[in-house]
Amino acid sequence: MPAYDPYMPEVLSDPNSVYARMRAESPVYYVERFDAWALFEFEDIWQASQDTLHYSVRNATSDLSFLEREPAAMETLASVDPPRHKQLRKEAFPHFSPRSARSLEPHVRKWTRQCIEKHRDLGQIDAIRELGQQIAVRVACVVNGFPLEDSDYLVDLVSRFFLREEGTEGMSDEGFKARQETWDYLEQLVRSRLESPDPGDDVLGVLAGFADDRGPFTPELIAQHLTLLLIGATETFPKVFATGLLRLWEHPDQRRLLCDDPNLIDDALTEILRYDMPTQWLGRTAIADHEIRGHAIRENQPVLFVYPSGNRDPKEFDEPDRFDVRRRASRILTFGHGTHRCLGSFMARMEGRVLLQEILREFPEYEVMLDDCERLRTEFVQGYAKFPITLR
Repeated sequence: MPAYDPYMPEVLSDPNSVYARMRAESPVYYVERFDAWALFEFEDIWQASQDTLHYSVRNATSDLSFLEREPAAMETLASVDPPRHKQLRKEAFPHFSPRSARSLEPHVRKWTRQCIEKHRDLGQIDAIRELGQQIAVRVACVVNGFPLEDSDYLVDLVSRFFLREEGTEGMSDEGFKARQETWDYLEQLVRSRLESPDPGDDVLGVLAGFADDRGPFTPELIAQHLTLLLIGATETFPKVFATGLLRLWEHPDQRRLLCDDPNLIDDALTEILRYDMPTQWLGRTAIADHEIRGHAIRENQPVLFVYPSGNRDPKEFDEPDRFDVRRRASRILTFGHGTHRCLGSFMARMEGRVLLQEILREFPEYEVMLDDCERLRTEFVQGYAKFPITLR
């Protein structure tokens, strides 16, 4: 019987090998330590993601260590069930829509070229901190209503949020401090906006004027919702972009295809998103007893959706461990599915397309400085923290 625990050394160092064993031998697995279940097959995750009869996002978490040390409560779009979630998402969605993404594209292209020009004479750029995060945080600022001049500070906050300490499972003490500092910063921003006669045409303005069955949102609650939108926009996309550059560097024939025909970049981006999803899992809470493949899931048990495993499921993808920019997968799990599908998916795709277009147009023969790269190995988000490439 294979074993799985998101904090196992084998999962931290080589998750895909572990996931392959789990899919083959125990695709619905009971994690006894946490009295939780983990789902590893694509179809199980896909169906459960849209099942609001048996699952809730209340008490869902990206940190199972909460079962052993309780963190501060936090409400975000990712932790609110319908109908409240639907009402709030409807108000916020116009700022993340395909139309909004198209309107921001010229700015993203300008920022990308500015970042490249700033480092051109140096002959190299860190695709994470000096490019991907710089673009992602600027988009987050414009969409959500954060001051652009605070972008470097916000990148630092998010990076500290995900720091892990040797011997400590889940969030580190520094991570908890960064989360509280983020809340304090955003709450101050919210209070300033509430005192202004102009609510603003951004997500902060939407939240400042929003009310549900409990009444208007408090500054503290608005800050918590904005925290998710900041972290979601700033942390995962740069890791996807960096691993995309890595895979294209490892497959020069496929990189040449994209250079010769940039129209293939959209398909390539879908494959990049599938092949190296940074988020290892997200949770739900069972709200009713039910069964999956003969396994009894009890009410109040956590259920982990192991998304990267589903994205490598051979029942869904032919030769799933083969990277192929011409694959054209009809569905992937990288943005989730169902009610809580990633709100920023259209923005992320736009950012990825522009960044790849600009790098491949300017530097089609870039090299990855692999010896200088630094890879994160954590239970929740995996990918590179430092990823320098040559500009030549």
